[in-house]
Amino acid sequence: MAHRSLRLLLLFLALACLPALARTAEPFPVRMVKLQGDPAAPATLAHLEHSRALGFNTVWVYGHQAGNWAEGKVRLNPDVLRIADWCREHGLTLYVSVSPVSATRGRFIFNERHGEKRIARFIRLLRRKAGVHDFVLSFDDMPARLTDLNDFLHYGASSAPAHLDLTRRLFRRMKKNDSLWLTAAAYCDAHLGDGSGRYSRPFLEQLPDLPPEVGMVWTGPEVLSPSITGEDLESTRERLGGRRILLYDNYPVNDDGRRLSLGLILGPLRQRSPEIAHHVAGYLACPMHQLGASRLPLRTVADFLADPWGYDPDRSWQAAIADLAGDDPAALDALRTQTLEWGGWIAGRNYHHVDRSSIFTAARELSHPAYVARWGYTLKRYPDRISALSGLIDPWFRDDVLLAMKRRLAVAR
Repeated sequence: MAHRSLRLLLLFLALACLPALARTAEPFPVRMVKLQGDPAAPATLAHLEHSRALGFNTVWVYGHQAGNWAEGKVRLNPDVLRIADWCREHGLTLYVSVSPVSATRGRFIFNERHGEKRIARFIRLLRRKAGVHDFVLSFDDMPARLTDLNDFLHYGASSAPAHLDLTRRLFRRMKKNDSLWLTAAAYCDAHLGDGSGRYSRPFLEQLPDLPPEVGMVWTGPEVLSPSITGEDLESTRERLGGRRILLYDNYPVNDDGRRLSLGLILGPLRQRSPEIAHHVAGYLACPMHQLGASRLPLRTVADFLADPWGYDPDRSWQAAIADLAGDDPAALDALRTQTLEWGGWIAGRNYHHVDRSSIFTAARELSHPAYVARWGYTLKRYPDRISALSGLIDPWFRDDVLLAMKRRLAVAR
């Protein structure tokens, strides 16, 4: 009887340990970060090196960064070839995203083979010269209606059948060890809606005809998703026929390519359920255009990807702040204060996406006394804080933060 009880106790302990043991396995085998920026720029290369040190193992490269296939001779960017060599040497994988409509400035014709053949040559060149085997066909933010008459006559008004048809044709050109992913014009749950939209209806109806090996790139419930749960992605996968999902998480992206924002996004990754690890084949983190400043939020993303069940956003955030501040107490105090001002979560207070915080929104605020008082605070507090932050030990992070603060101070003045 005692032996039986002991066996039951050992079995119970073993079963209790199973979830913990499962969590020791790598939860996100594909931990991807965008290349972002000029491939030849020192800031871009420093961003890659830092991302690798954080634990990212894959790099997303846009087709226009990788080279040119849309006109003239199909060619690759020598700077991206150098990056590909560096990635191979350091164990990183490249994914290249090709956007037919964007690359041809809206002139791509789906019903003819000319464009398809040029994309295929570009893919062959990437495979041969850069060792790329993972490709994305992207139609994000492209029109839901076709404009070419021949395309219209062949596919109908919606662009969804044309997007799916080109994806099928290119998939037939893939090699055995290649992967192909689709970023459709509907790339989040909000885009799909109830499935009756001009794009979503034919897309969902004809998606089963796409080979099941083609994965989907998805941003979650929304384009910028305040929350993503395992249930969200399980439901999405069911609607998409059980296909693999590459989660394109739009954080800490700020879409500030023209440097119009008057703040940065320096908060930690929040509202991401650990269960999403069970439902995605990979995760893509999207940095701000200010790559140096992105080091703080990307550190928290990397912590989540390494241990989603043990991740504590505030603990990760404070550890990242302390590491970036170094041993200077004044820099640490100033950085903590600045991250409170620029640490808001998606769609919430103190979230400084360019759509919510720019020179244009500042101009509209001039008639509101409360907003004017806030600019008075900037005028009073920023000079001393800028001086203290000059002691930050990471030059890439420091310079991006100081430049953003100085621009905000100039507006306040």
